[in-house]
Amino acid sequence: MRAYLRGLALRKQFTGSVLVVRRGEVLLRAAAGQADAERHIPNRPDTVYRIASVTKQFTSMLMLKLRDRGLLRLDDPICPYLIPAYIRTCPHAWRPVTIRQLLTHTSGIVNIQELPDFYAKLSRPTTTRALIQRFVRKPLDFKPGTSWKYSNGGYVLAGAIIQAVTHRPYGDVLHREITGPLHLRHTGYSRGYPPAGYAKGYFTVGDPAPPINGSQAFSATGIYSTVDDIARWDRSFGAHLVAPPATVKLAFTPQAPCPANGCLNLPSTAYAFGWAIDRLNGHPLRYHHGLLQGYAAINMYLPDDDIAVVVLSNVQDTDTYGIGRHLATMALASSNAGWSRDAGMPVWSKPGDRMGTLIDRRTAAVS
Repeated sequence: MRAYLRGLALRKQFTGSVLVVRRGEVLLRAAAGQADAERHIPNRPDTVYRIASVTKQFTSMLMLKLRDRGLLRLDDPICPYLIPAYIRTCPHAWRPVTIRQLLTHTSGIVNIQELPDFYAKLSRPTTTRALIQRFVRKPLDFKPGTSWKYSNGGYVLAGAIIQAVTHRPYGDVLHREITGPLHLRHTGYSRGYPPAGYAKGYFTVGDPAPPINGSQAFSATGIYSTVDDIARWDRSFGAHLVAPPATVKLAFTPQAPCPANGCLNLPSTAYAFGWAIDRLNGHPLRYHHGLLQGYAAINMYLPDDDIAVVVLSNVQDTDTYGIGRHLATMALASSNAGWSRDAGMPVWSKPGDRMGTLIDRRTAAVS
């Protein structure tokens, strides 16, 4: 794995951080390239990145947890939750749209990244209400529930509903429900920018991208994190620490079939709640890709094998999906061959504990 990643880095095909964990054992934890080229700050395994659309896994789970608490139902229409805080009246086309359809990209609501001014405004602060006003009168792409199309607009509305039912900001709910209990200490949401020291975004190596204001990305693409925290997040599903077993099962359960070319134009048969459904060499695979101005990400989890592969990059044209799939294939192959490594860095201190402590005994780099 290290040789593969080193080769990519030498060819400038990978800049970022990577973590591969199998059954609690770290197979690869490494970083390459620059977090801030101007200041000559290298990426490290613990560097903070924007995770772009991997955010949707967290927003979906927040919704499922609020459902478990009786604060909403997945098949409720969305408009009563949005009036009057975010919209004055409900557009006729939005009336049949349900919360489930927002989370599974079957609502027909516009993808806000397709708005002509989306990228021009991405660095400017905004409010959730103002963000919604930009697409509230746009026509639907299809009748709700009849098709599948990726929609960041739908996930913005999901974040607004989370705020409406909890009467708290999205970032606060994220901390109270997920990042705090799971000890994801470097994961969060900021309406401005991530904490100091985060990786600056680049379109290509050496070509800086404008900064992203978190208020524009919001609950669709706005979370920042590290590879360590994302792997801990993945394994919390297998340990049923993020939610009860029935809720975890629902999060992974297909909700809508993918188009012929796959959801996200990547290999997948269906979309669940923030997870694309696929198989890798016959093994169930759940994943989500992220791509936003200056950043690319992939989070892959093979639940039956307890393998997590996380690739976070601050260079937008990085093939994080291809890298992640190749590393996941290697992790499966080594598992099937009975391969073992020297005692290293267990992610949890013991099975079934409260996530334990991530042990960082080395800072690995491949460039």
